[in-house]
Amino acid sequence: MIALHQGINVMIHYYRHTFTLLTLIFLLGGCVSWQPAWEQTPKSGKTADAELLLKKAQALALKAEDRTTLQNAMSVYNSVLEVDPANYQALSALGNLYILLGAAYTDDRSEKIQLYRKAMRFSEQAMYTNSEFRHRVDLGQKPWEASQALTQREVDAMFYWVTAVLYYFKEGMSLPEKIANVKWIQWSGDFLLRIESLDPTWGGGGVQFSLALYYGILPQSMGGDSKKSEAYLDQSFEIGPDWLLNRWGRAKYFAVRDKNRSRFEADLRWVVDQDIHKAGGDYAWKVYFRRDAEKMLSDIDQYF
Repeated sequence: MIALHQGINVMIHYYRHTFTLLTLIFLLGGCVSWQPAWEQTPKSGKTADAELLLKKAQALALKAEDRTTLQNAMSVYNSVLEVDPANYQALSALGNLYILLGAAYTDDRSEKIQLYRKAMRFSEQAMYTNSEFRHRVDLGQKPWEASQALTQREVDAMFYWVTAVLYYFKEGMSLPEKIANVKWIQWSGDFLLRIESLDPTWGGGGVQFSLALYYGILPQSMGGDSKKSEAYLDQSFEIGPDWLLNRWGRAKYFAVRDKNRSRFEADLRWVVDQDIHKAGGDYAWKVYFRRDAEKMLSDIDQYF
């Protein structure tokens, strides 16, 4: 995992300074294509059973702190969909939890790929419950092309789609595959900018942190901008000073990239020292952030 995280930071640094590799995008194979799965999202059939199951799933998700408890919550969310296949809350929640399952509870690359793809699909199906978005994609638009039809209601589904793409890009692709599929990062920007226009403070700075990654990963010729990346990273702390994601992410990606050991250590110690019940963010993700921070601190010499 350490080598993987170092690899993404090397890539961010590399893209910032040169992109003669652009030609390889057209020469290398392995491009990941987007395929629609809208037929998997029938019309809603809300029932009292679905509402009860949804509450049970949400309660389980609030306590999830390992693979077993996370999968228990996901199982109940899937039960919601058996009763109400177009339940927005269940679809969006599964998009989120499949990402966490891949990020926190497996080191197997093939499994990660499968989990991140599932996260994208559930997030797309959640967005598809928006009638105007559904109309546009039924006419042939890609999800990111139809993103302007999405509303405040679909902000979380948009964010989970982007997060799934970023994790898939980071943990599921080799460097040549990243080069060939860099447009996925570009497409993610459409969703992030749409979220920013609808609710800029959503997710305690998570949107701004993702935009910092977005502008840092993309080459300048495709919209990358190191100054915007730095500005968005700063904004993430202004918006969510008590959210673990921002300091964990700054250490994991930016401090390693910049070879800033003191920043790395300070940010991760801050994450470890927080009261997990008071810090901002979803409990299940906070458990992961703190555990990962502890692990990175114990392995600090391997990062620098």
